[in-house]
Amino acid sequence: MVSFHTVQQSNGLLASLPQTQGLVAVFIGATSGIGQSALEHFAKSTINPRIYSTARAKTVDSHNEFLDTLRKANPTGSYTLLQADPSLVSDMDGAIDGVLKKETKVDLLFMSPGFFAWEGRVDTKEGLDPSMSTRYYSRLRAVQRMLPLLNAAPSPRVVSILAAGMEAPLNEDDLDLRDMKNWSVWNASLHACTMGTLALERLAHENPRLSMVHCHPGAVATPGLAHSNKHGLNPPNPISQDEGGQRALFLSTSDRFAVQPGLVPIPDGLEVLPRSGGGMFLVGPQGEMKDSEKVLAPMRQRGVDKQVWRFTQDMFSKCVAAAA
Repeated sequence: MVSFHTVQQSNGLLASLPQTQGLVAVFIGATSGIGQSALEHFAKSTINPRIYSTARAKTVDSHNEFLDTLRKANPTGSYTLLQADPSLVSDMDGAIDGVLKKETKVDLLFMSPGFFAWEGRVDTKEGLDPSMSTRYYSRLRAVQRMLPLLNAAPSPRVVSILAAGMEAPLNEDDLDLRDMKNWSVWNASLHACTMGTLALERLAHENPRLSMVHCHPGAVATPGLAHSNKHGLNPPNPISQDEGGQRALFLSTSDRFAVQPGLVPIPDGLEVLPRSGGGMFLVGPQGEMKDSEKVLAPMRQRGVDKQVWRFTQDMFSKCVAAAA
């Protein structure tokens, strides 16, 4: 367990360390909630950051206003808004293209978009369940497209805020839950979580310098939680959005979650978090390890991780073809 005080102390070192100056970060899903708080603390805690963040068309104006507050708080930084709907793979391609054209490296890819589809499944124009595409397909597409720039960074990291530790058996005959008999709010959530872990593990194996972090933040008092509470979720004792963002910044910068150390040294009394059998960091709300090996190990042994990634590549091809 990592205390909030330790988190704050670690984050407080960011502005004083030479290796954390000039970091390039891409935030997907930072127009509200944990992502927005993480982006705010990253911007205010670093020197000369180059920050890219995405926003849907309907949130562009409000996100621009938010970025203006960051420009005033830290004028040493560069802040670029990329318009993209995180439920669309083709939109994610366009956003990543904007980064690929301007940067030679990316130190951090931070992803936190997602929602529970309480109103039911209403597919996107790409034919995907938007609750799954925001939490899985578009995230994995962003990682895949960003790999050249991530691998060019000294200590690159991908952070996915979702549901580490809640991995569960998949419906292997219907991975995207196309058959409505298989789809439910909960099944869509478990598939996005489990497929995300398996796919990120595959990419971690293929890119051994890249630190992959999948975190379950626990209950955080965000607008998304407030909406879910109306549908009966109501988890006890949520932490504040501000604390959730500061803990997310710790995940993004502390060497506790790094296979290639080089950012903020590990606080005294802690050590590098053990990785999953597939080579990534599965992290709980207090910075602890989440162990899902009873679920994940048998799937890896049967090659389900490879099946998931082949299926995902096929879905990407269909989305790109549809957008052409």
